[in-house]
Amino acid sequence: MDHLSPQLQHRFLARLLSPEETLDVIKHLRECDACRDKLSALRSNKPGSVLDVILPEIPAEQHPSADSLGAYLDDDLSHPDTADLDEHLRTCELCQKVLADLKTFREELSQLPAQEYAPVASVTRPSGEDLPSRWFSEGKARFLDWFNQPLAYGGVAAVAALIVVFGILIVRFPETLGIAGGQVTVADGSHRISVGPNGITNPPAGLPGEVLTALNNVAAPILKDAPPSFSPALKDNLAVLKRAPSILLGQPQSTVPFQVLSPVRTWVESVRPTFTWTKAPDATRYVVHVIVDDGTQEEAATSPVIIHATDTTSCQWVPEESTALSPGKRYRWYVTATIKDQEVDAPGIEQAQAKFALLSEQEMSRLNALRKSVQGDRLLDGLLNLNAGLLDDAQRDFEYLLADPGQSANAKNFLQRMITEITRLKETQGGVSGKQ
Repeated sequence: MDHLSPQLQHRFLARLLSPEETLDVIKHLRECDACRDKLSALRSNKPGSVLDVILPEIPAEQHPSADSLGAYLDDDLSHPDTADLDEHLRTCELCQKVLADLKTFREELSQLPAQEYAPVASVTRPSGEDLPSRWFSEGKARFLDWFNQPLAYGGVAAVAALIVVFGILIVRFPETLGIAGGQVTVADGSHRISVGPNGITNPPAGLPGEVLTALNNVAAPILKDAPPSFSPALKDNLAVLKRAPSILLGQPQSTVPFQVLSPVRTWVESVRPTFTWTKAPDATRYVVHVIVDDGTQEEAATSPVIIHATDTTSCQWVPEESTALSPGKRYRWYVTATIKDQEVDAPGIEQAQAKFALLSEQEMSRLNALRKSVQGDRLLDGLLNLNAGLLDDAQRDFEYLLADPGQSANAKNFLQRMITEITRLKETQGGVSGKQ
């Protein structure tokens, strides 16, 4: 079978296929990662459906298999296994819902009138040949046995429905059924973006192919707990913002009682960025200095004297329009605090310089156009920011999604790994991994 067409995917999810067609689709899904990812993404784009309510995105290894739940319904588990599953069901709302759905499904099938069928010898039933012998009689067949019947038998609505349920499990829990892969779906209001082993499975239609490839080179490895592959341009952009601390020979190492926070080792797009630093104990005032990081070392902007409020733990300053910075330039900055009539600079001479750079006007124009193409999705916006070197902006995007109480455990883990990767990129000595 070729890849599933969009029409076939919709008909499969709507349970409108014939038993024979359903069998073919299931067999194809067991072998085709691409179609399985697309089908899962298609289902995830319809929040609130029965499938998403009963089988949300979760790590399959943390929950009992479908076989175990079926055996539990049939009272066919050993006493220790039953006790373990009882304990799991006591606290797991997901498995409670799955079990209730399976029980309802069994009851519905058992109420169908019994029918007699004759067996067939081959997978494909020749025209005119009778259907397989009786699947169940008067609701007395064991539920687990229905899952163990050969998939080659088809032809009645009950069997078709059962196969669809099995297909749902294949798409949702590929690891449980021995199928390689895995997928995470990140929710952002009405947006739901799915990431599979090969990257984003439901990208917006207007996203350029080369941009999608760059986003996939970050998202797909993170999903598999591997280092992302960044573009040479991003690696070069971040490399220029790092400088190891200076070492003064023969001088005792001094301690700076406060530190600058942001922007540090990141690109920014605003010509009036917000400079943030921690409060210094006993400091009475601060002055921020912004220096052009080139051969001139010209001071581009200097703040007025800043008196820190006593009820906060950090300070900030935003340049006035008259002292706005220039797009496309690189800067470093430091803060001078007056502490007991002495001036103390952060970062100190023995610390790494706090550098940042502004996107050029051309880069900002292209980025804004790409943001329109992702249709306001926060995950894709975060990935765009990350690939543009806007590490602080990307981190805010991922932290916003991470704080969503409706986010699945898999999605939260994925987003936390994104944030961890950004932290690593901003380390003074850290390199940028990935393909050249």
